[in-house]
Amino acid sequence: MSAMEAGFGKTWVNKAFPGVLKDRIRAVYKNYNSVLDDCTYMNMNRIFYLSAVGAPMRLLDIVLLANALGIAEPWGKALMICHSVLFLFYTAVLIITARVRKSPKINLTMRILEYAVPVVVLISGVIVTAIDQITTTSILPFLIVCVVFGAIFLIRPLVSTITLLGSYFIYYHLIALTVADYRILLSNRINGATVAALGILISVMNWHYNYVNITQKRRIGRQQKQLEEMAYHDPLTNLYTRHFFNETIKNELFAIERYGHESVIILLDIDDFKDINDKYGHMAGDEVLVQLAKLVTDNVRKSDIVCRFGGDEFVILAPNNSIQAGVGLAEKLRGLINKNVFTVEQTTVRTTASFGVSLLDVDQGHGNYFSKADQALHTAKNSGKNRVDKIANCV
Repeated sequence: MSAMEAGFGKTWVNKAFPGVLKDRIRAVYKNYNSVLDDCTYMNMNRIFYLSAVGAPMRLLDIVLLANALGIAEPWGKALMICHSVLFLFYTAVLIITARVRKSPKINLTMRILEYAVPVVVLISGVIVTAIDQITTTSILPFLIVCVVFGAIFLIRPLVSTITLLGSYFIYYHLIALTVADYRILLSNRINGATVAALGILISVMNWHYNYVNITQKRRIGRQQKQLEEMAYHDPLTNLYTRHFFNETIKNELFAIERYGHESVIILLDIDDFKDINDKYGHMAGDEVLVQLAKLVTDNVRKSDIVCRFGGDEFVILAPNNSIQAGVGLAEKLRGLINKNVFTVEQTTVRTTASFGVSLLDVDQGHGNYFSKADQALHTAKNSGKNRVDKIANCV
């Protein structure tokens, strides 16, 4: 590699890498934003239960401090004030979250609470830890709030990191007001840094776990929807499949049994469809099926269900219809198909269709609902095709 090529490569890396890094950051930011609403709802529930526990616990702390000997001391008074403020805060948050957590839409109150509550939790831990330094060298309150922050609240890693570092900054300076021994102060500052780092680690892990969980659920949901589409919609004509139609028939049979109305089944079969495939090719045959499916769906009621029954056979459920109305619909469709010119690329194709019509019979059950219409269709086929027949006992 020449010096010129090496210099060019170095210049390219210097220019490209920041752009790639920016694109990566934007992608991560966009991905994280996609789950914010889900996390907000989860935060509302977690804050609600945290407040439900935190309020009575703060009240218990107040009672214990009121009965303690140290209440007359500055340490006891300061803790009493701190826990009293926290009790009021948790009580207010409990009332608010009880109202907003079931809201169908994310609102400003939710957005404020999901950040305000974690900040108050952290600051309260810092203050209590600083007050405790009057009588003890323990930083347990700061440890607790950092763990609670990381484990309970779902906050984006960058925001949680900044928040925890900010709380440590306050902690770092605040404990200096109550710790006289420099060695203890240094030890607590070092231990506090470890605690803050632990909180950041837990927060990042908590966020990542829930982010992956949410995105996986969405992916599974999309896949299930796609599978349902595949199970319920014919990929060629986009009509309903026989599987979906069978489920619809079950519901319609229950409705007929309950309300006593009549519904019609219409079977449609393209006449001599094999000849179209043999003459023009299977691609042309498929295109005829697509155009015929659209012709049928455009000329039935919105309440009618059209399904591709298999191959070149279609079935129509016309609920709340008499046999006479069903025959009229079939005749209408037969005439439209007979007159229609199907265009396949630059070739025109004409065809006809035969129809079998019957009432949907409750006594036959959903497994054999099409048998009478099928008999009528065979009669139409055997009687010269391009015609409509109904089952003999449907009068």
